[in-house]
Amino acid sequence: MAKPRTSRRPAFLALALCLAPASSSAWPVPDDEVFKPMEAEMARGMGMSQEGFAPPYFLAYRLTDIRALEVAASFGAVSLDETQETRVLYVEARVGDRTLDNTDLGFQGWHAEAGDTAPGLRGQLWSLTDKAYKGAVSGLLEKKAKRATEFIAEKLDDFSVERATASLTPAPRTDLDGERSRLRALLPRLSAVFRDYPFIYGSNAAGRRQWARQFLLTSEGTRVAAEGMHVSGILRLSAMTRAPDGMRLDAMTSFTYRDWSDLPSEAELAQAARRLARELDEGRSAPVQAPLAAPVILDPEVTSVLFHEALGHKLEGQRQRDPAHSQIFKDLVGKRVIPEHLSFIDDPTLAYYRGTPVSGHYLVDDEGVPAQRVALVERGILRNFLMSRWPVKGFANSNGHGRADAFRHPTGRMGTIIVEAHQPVPLAALERRLRELCRAKAKPYGFLLVGSFGGENPNLRRAAQTFEVNPRLVFRVDAKTGAKTRVRGVKMAGTPLVLLDRIVAAADDARLSNEFVCGAESGRVPVGQIAPSVLISEAEMQRIPEDRSVPPLLPSPFLEDRRGRAVEGPPKAR
Repeated sequence: MAKPRTSRRPAFLALALCLAPASSSAWPVPDDEVFKPMEAEMARGMGMSQEGFAPPYFLAYRLTDIRALEVAASFGAVSLDETQETRVLYVEARVGDRTLDNTDLGFQGWHAEAGDTAPGLRGQLWSLTDKAYKGAVSGLLEKKAKRATEFIAEKLDDFSVERATASLTPAPRTDLDGERSRLRALLPRLSAVFRDYPFIYGSNAAGRRQWARQFLLTSEGTRVAAEGMHVSGILRLSAMTRAPDGMRLDAMTSFTYRDWSDLPSEAELAQAARRLARELDEGRSAPVQAPLAAPVILDPEVTSVLFHEALGHKLEGQRQRDPAHSQIFKDLVGKRVIPEHLSFIDDPTLAYYRGTPVSGHYLVDDEGVPAQRVALVERGILRNFLMSRWPVKGFANSNGHGRADAFRHPTGRMGTIIVEAHQPVPLAALERRLRELCRAKAKPYGFLLVGSFGGENPNLRRAAQTFEVNPRLVFRVDAKTGAKTRVRGVKMAGTPLVLLDRIVAAADDARLSNEFVCGAESGRVPVGQIAPSVLISEAEMQRIPEDRSVPPLLPSPFLEDRRGRAVEGPPKAR
């Protein structure tokens, strides 16, 4: 049986940062033990200078204090039990002034693992501030030199003017031992469900609970102590098998929680595990789908991935000032970018959706700016961008979307995206419309995509702006009868502007997808996604890269009848 341990192992599901052991069991560091050394070193740092160079005009100190627990089980036995703690100190220094300073879109500041006492923190702040200031002086000189040769089409300020924020919220309560006991009791029982299915070759029931406390102090007077993650727990069930032709098939489902009571009952979780097993069994006998362009219905989870990748990332403010990025929507403010029956909103202030805590919720962003609900697209018309303190043309201020992980500099990022349908219809009506479109296009069938393993859409101009999503389940929908047939081996692909413009209808089944973590230049941050099912008049289904291998040569060791008699021998080779 796995025993608890502390480890430097990378965090489960990318929900946590790269955690390292802390030197003390005290968690979190008391507020005054953080702010006192920060205030002392900031007062000194604002007066530091080198001959011929001015002092910094801005300093920011950020400390992220993290405690995490990870437990996993496979086929009925605990396979992992780890506790991870770390404190990350981040320092940002700016020299020059707001119109031109040392920062650029690749700026990341300085960070180090922090100590747990006031003298230790002060020493590290002294060292990091020194490095940050010297790096800032060098960065400003390099930036000025580049401007002698590089053409600057738009001269924009480097830093917005914002009001100082004071926000001190209570530290999150932790029950590490109680959480470990609950997970160690539950996860083996859930993972044992997969023993009943001899065609399942790998399985996992895993839980991770992470608590975080973030402190921010700036030379402008901002002082924040806040919860680092609103939804601190995730429980994930996963399993894999292979089809007779050797193609690997995966199934997965997740449950997020803030409190243990947010999780379904154990009976419901066990049902979810059995549902995954049935999905895998159906997939084993499903035909491989040939590439085809046809009408497609995306379920709420796939819709949210489409909008996250094809629209959300491209509306991040800093991308609008970097000519290396695609800048698809840079000059389209006030113009239609998606169909008029849809709006696109980001609302990190939304703490709960239909009683479920939302992963993308926060009150103050990582630059100390209060979170705001922002209508990015109103009834098809582009209105705004996701703004940090990087000004862009027409948008001089932050709207509370400057986000980063513990190691990186904040940039404009999503919090909780909401796809709002203004003329929603029942899902059955959406399916009827799909069949009508298929018949009009002389297509024998369309597709229904359910769930997602994630999506991808490059943001740099040097890469083709192609969106891809790998659905968990794909069904053919017969144009004449509406009958659904499970298929495998395909993903949806297309270009963002075309796919978004081809959304012809949306259903009234909006749902929260809560377990996604978004990775970009400023690190990995949790996001919430709320969207309905949508109908796309035509999308391309492409073949996926295939992982084919010979299934296990011996049958499952758990394949025994109720009398305890082992099943005779392995299957015969054909």
